Amino acid sequence: MAELTDPAASPWMDTTRDAPGFPALQTDLEVDVAVIGGGILGVTTALLCARDGASVALLEHDVVAGGVTGHTTAKVSALQSTTYDQLRHKHGAARTRDYAQGNLAGVETVARLAGELDIACDLRRRPAVTWVRDHGQRSTIDAEAEAAAEAGLAVRVVESLPLADPVAAAVVLDDQVELNARKYVLGLARALEAEGGRVFEHSGAVSVSERGTREVRVRTGARVRAREIVVATLMPFLDRGLWFARLTPQRSYCIAVRTRRELPELMSISADAPTRSLRAAVGPGGDELLVVGGEGHATGAESRTSERYAALEDYARTMYGATEVTHRWSAHDLMPADGLPYVGAYTPLSAHLWTAAGFRKWGLSNATMAAEILAARVAGRDHPLAATFDANRTDVLQQAPGIAKEVLKDSRHFVVDHVTRLGRAPVCTHLGCRLNWNDAEASWDCPCHGSRFAADGRVLTGPATKPLDLPQAGER
Repeated sequence: MAELTDPAASPWMDTTRDAPGFPALQTDLEVDVAVIGGGILGVTTALLCARDGASVALLEHDVVAGGVTGHTTAKVSALQSTTYDQLRHKHGAARTRDYAQGNLAGVETVARLAGELDIACDLRRRPAVTWVRDHGQRSTIDAEAEAAAEAGLAVRVVESLPLADPVAAAVVLDDQVELNARKYVLGLARALEAEGGRVFEHSGAVSVSERGTREVRVRTGARVRAREIVVATLMPFLDRGLWFARLTPQRSYCIAVRTRRELPELMSISADAPTRSLRAAVGPGGDELLVVGGEGHATGAESRTSERYAALEDYARTMYGATEVTHRWSAHDLMPADGLPYVGAYTPLSAHLWTAAGFRKWGLSNATMAAEILAARVAGRDHPLAATFDANRTDVLQQAPGIAKEVLKDSRHFVVDHVTRLGRAPVCTHLGCRLNWNDAEASWDCPCHGSRFAADGRVLTGPATKPLDLPQAGER
């Protein structure tokens, strides 16, 4: 298939290339609430805070919804592969139900805001499906259906689907949502401005002070003073709270293709290997495309990432008669140590600094749920789900295995990489891990905490805030 002129562009980014941007912050500002991060979490939180009557400034280091939000599969679903069976075993029925109800609320909030604000974001109601190919894996579907039903989801089990893949069994949740994620979040940002909020792009935060006058220092040199500060970046980037020990970065890949076959009117993901995620999407010309995702791995763990795209393309041609690849893109997500997102105070001692992270590859519904919790906490209100997702929860037994795994991984990279000094790769400006070259996307990726840098050294993804030393950026 022909090479793409912009191989990193998702349909969501491609269809919004000409969207009006927002200015950079050039002068000091004082507001009630400063939100750092312009993805779905940050923009939704900022809008809800503004609707509570707060003056709000939103600071984005690049462009609004240009990070993970603009590079997802853009499914908004409370059914999420085999999440509920996993959570039931680890956390029990009550917390699993909270997770389900929070995500259902997140789906409905997205649909409600899109309708209320008249956001043209190609939103469609679709059934969400988790399926297996192998009859020997039928128990996986039965267990997930049982756990999801116990958690309050109106799921059903079927033994056939309108897919080209063989299907042994599937669990289905009707009336979920697919959309163009960037169109949606840009619509929220415009609504935030209409509420009196200020939106700034190319205005990344480089430091945050909690003591005395709470203040965010921005890369442009300007400062924002605020009563409350929300860190809504993918990985909380401040050097407090040990977030990198509780969150594991995972990278996933997607392609969009034109195909000769009729596209299924559902959103699906396979529960057996290899994972394949499928949905239809509206392309830049208004035509229907098939989005195929999968091939996930730990961020920074592989260099020959182009092989991941090749595997997806082969699948799309073989199973769905793909005739052209129109888009290729990837993103990474953060997996929480105990399987539940973290939402709340940045550290146990933080009274006015808030964050949320760890959306386990289902960020659109989870981030919307988290935004509603954060907006309530910022306004001084309680929220019924705040305790379940408390960012500083102390249930050590559930978190310990995940934290130990991250610490061991980091130790290996810190010690082994620095002793052997294999190659002449640069090191991450966050905590010094040796970076790996990502051949498909021409970036340096950190295997420790997920920071990514462009070939010229620019920060693409945190927690790093400082660029690479430019002479090193070209070495590989």
